[in-house]
Amino acid sequence: MNKKNIYFATILLLVFVFSGCSDFLEVEPKSSWKAESFYSSKEEAELALAGIYGTIANDDVYGWNFNVVIEAGTDETYTNTPNNTSWDPALYLHTPSNDKIGNVWLRFYTVIQFVNQFETNLDPNMFEQEEYNNLLARARFMRAFSYFTLANWFGPVPLRLTPSSSQEDNHVPPSPVFDVYSQAEKDYLFAAEHLLHSKSPDYVPGEPNKMAAHGLLARLYLKMGGFQPYLAANDADCYFENRQQYFEKAKQQCEIIINDGWHSIVPYSVDPESYRNHFLTYLQDRYDLKESLFEISFGNFQQMGLRVDGRLGNINGVSFTGTADIPRGFANVSAALPLYNAYSGEDARREWSLAGYRNQYSNSTQRYTMRYYLDKPLNQKYAIGKFRRWEPADMEALKAAGSMVDAPYTILNSTPGSDKDPNFTSINFPILRYSDVLLMHAEAIIGGRYGTNPANDAAVNSLNIVRERAGLEPYTGSLNHDDFFKEIVDERLRELCFEGLRKQDLIRWHMLEEKLQETDAAIKNNEAYSASDLYHQTYLSAGENFDRTKHLLLPYPLQETLINQQLDQRDGW
Repeated sequence: MNKKNIYFATILLLVFVFSGCSDFLEVEPKSSWKAESFYSSKEEAELALAGIYGTIANDDVYGWNFNVVIEAGTDETYTNTPNNTSWDPALYLHTPSNDKIGNVWLRFYTVIQFVNQFETNLDPNMFEQEEYNNLLARARFMRAFSYFTLANWFGPVPLRLTPSSSQEDNHVPPSPVFDVYSQAEKDYLFAAEHLLHSKSPDYVPGEPNKMAAHGLLARLYLKMGGFQPYLAANDADCYFENRQQYFEKAKQQCEIIINDGWHSIVPYSVDPESYRNHFLTYLQDRYDLKESLFEISFGNFQQMGLRVDGRLGNINGVSFTGTADIPRGFANVSAALPLYNAYSGEDARREWSLAGYRNQYSNSTQRYTMRYYLDKPLNQKYAIGKFRRWEPADMEALKAAGSMVDAPYTILNSTPGSDKDPNFTSINFPILRYSDVLLMHAEAIIGGRYGTNPANDAAVNSLNIVRERAGLEPYTGSLNHDDFFKEIVDERLRELCFEGLRKQDLIRWHMLEEKLQETDAAIKNNEAYSASDLYHQTYLSAGENFDRTKHLLLPYPLQETLINQQLDQRDGW
């Protein structure tokens, strides 16, 4: 049994034995459970943690609505589905009543509520001290992750550290973002001290672990050193005081991971398909514990009545439409033109990240036609390849022919579709990879966008480890701060595309508006651009609709401002 199935089997057993319910990863408090006594055994604590983890492993969050739709609208991705209100956040047409935004808020606050219950009611007398600390660390890791994410996207948010038990508990004013980040920092530090290392024989893949906490601390510190869009109208005032200290802290956290020596990426010289092979682990229900520090786990158990699936590789996969027995994909979000332009032809990541092919069934002929168009990035179905569920069995033949009828294909996702619905998949979503740690390390050394430090040998080395795996020559450009920072901006796009990081990267660098403008200019200057093409106009919509006075943060969900009498909607919404 592979590691991912062991992870699910362990918690499925807990669900069946201790709850008798069939809603794993959608665990809700039961009226027959008494919170003050429920967390009194290891098995009950594990079941509660399963409910915490699973709260964000669904369509509302990392199944696709958050990390695909809300994340879109950058120089990395844009939607190709015109006149579809489901994609309003990707087009900056959303309002406070948008369900996707409201559900993200609800899911992360549900995690926080569950963690607060866990922390309040976990009985320390029932456990050895380190076992108790480990259980608490796993929960606090998830609270830190939730608060950090909420503050990134919404700005000041209510800081709740005790369980809510009545309507009156809803009336909590938003806390300053610095306070929210400080709480996340506190929780991550506790987690880093008490979580298991992923090399431990007792570690269960898919759980939070020690180095993941250090890595997410580094991400937190980079954010604290970056642009804070909610602090002031004057851009010069939109930073925390003494912000350069946070880059030093980020550097220290990255170096804990680097110097630990456990995590690594397989270099190109060892495996020219290292990048591709790593992402196959997400598709094939395996954990690559060396490169992947933390990921959101999904599974395909609909036949058992268990909803632990997502739509990765379906909504944001390579288009394959037709009958029900296929690895169905819709490519509703396209890889953006600037990403295509960022890759050189020698970059081994290019053809994995950018698929450039599709398969479509014709009702009239009742046959499939497979097409290839990697060099046509303004095509409507210019797809994200990173989470592809399938690929042509003979890619070179398809490239040569341009199109083929009933061409054979290879299924890459080991559970290609639920036995009930081919749109759902078991593909895990990466939250933190080692290459991200290396690129954060390089950025921290130079002090972010507005630092003054030139790149040193350590920064260049971290960048080059990532470049080498891509089959590229070592970086020989300028070590001047501004030049090296630009290289980091581009390298993060090439390496980490479609992993839910780009929009927040651009916001903390204060570059989102700039990159949207560059994206629209690139589209209009492309020789294939047509002012009468509906899809091309849709690609331009994000840049045209973006308003920097309101779109650097999401609005507070309408239902929250109605329920919470101390949460006033921010200006502009």
